[in-house]
Amino acid sequence: MNEKELLKVAQSFFKYFDPEAEIVVEEKESWWVKVTSVNSGHLIGKMGETLTEIQYIIRLMIAQAVGEFVPVTVDVDSYKEKKETELAELAVAMAENVRNSGYAQEMKPMSAYDRRLVHVALEKFEGVKANSIDEGELRRIKIEPIE
Repeated sequence: MNEKELLKVAQSFFKYFDPEAEIVVEEKESWWVKVTSVNSGHLIGKMGETLTEIQYIIRLMIAQAVGEFVPVTVDVDSYKEKKETELAELAVAMAENVRNSGYAQEMKPMSAYDRRLVHVALEKFEGVKANSIDEGELRRIKIEPIE
């Protein structure tokens, strides 16, 4: 899959929602499809749920086109980039609080993707450990001091 092919797939999908949407494809650690649209609220949905489903559909379309899974992140109006930054900042702030106070803290329930972002943000943070706890929709991260 190259940039042109990925752009073509994304354009064929988004033309039904906003024919004027601006679509840019970038290659970072994986492919990113960045969309700017006047309908961004509808494309993102409540808590990013619609955007998650759009990403799933685009991944299926790409897999159909090339015959294999291709990791692609779809972002509308930088929603995911901002969310990733905010989540990492929150995780670090909570970890600092845990390290300074000596008391564990739990984050709110979140998706597997968001939990992974927190684990990555705290990977090299000294003095605390982060563990996923609970099951299903209640799964969240508990940050504990290392004794």
